Amino acid sequence: MKLKEPVVYSYTPEIITDRATTACFTGHRPEKIPFNDDELKMRMLMSMFIQRIYDAIDDGYRTFICGMARGVDIWGGRAIYALKHSRPELNLKMIGISPYRKELDKLHGADIYEYGTVWEGCDQMFYLSEDYSPACYHVRNRLMVRNSNRVIGVVSDYKSGTGNTIKEAKRQGLELDIIDINTSDIFKF
Repeated sequence: MKLKEPVVYSYTPEIITDRATTACFTGHRPEKIPFNDDELKMRMLMSMFIQRIYDAIDDGYRTFICGMARGVDIWGGRAIYALKHSRPELNLKMIGISPYRKELDKLHGADIYEYGTVWEGCDQMFYLSEDYSPACYHVRNRLMVRNSNRVIGVVSDYKSGTGNTIKEAKRQGLELDIIDINTSDIFKF
């Protein structure tokens, strides 16, 4: 896949967006979702998550920040990509923020295709550094929260990067639209 030239930072960039109409995605990678081998439950979860994106658009959100991670982030990015093409009158914008550029080296098969699809849909793409560092995911998550007014996500484990992102958003007073797998009756069958 030939990538467009992204902006690469070794520090936290300032993203210029209208925070009041910006939402970001957070959630687990597929293998961290407790029922990831149950296709029906996974489809239901994806549908519920995508409905939250439609709800945000109905509420006036027009910019979406995607952390570019496999799983929930990519689900959100693919939904925005599709809506940008099918509903251009919505004037949606997507910003991709990846913690480090070499994260791409870890992707294989369908994950490369999905990442590339979302990447193509990004109006802006930021890589926070070239290489991994112990804090890179935390820095990415805080940056997404700092530039958003709403967090749309899926969580099953609050002792995770997703859980920390939700806690940080709550501390900052952001709107939370979170599907908690553990408390949702729909997944208990």
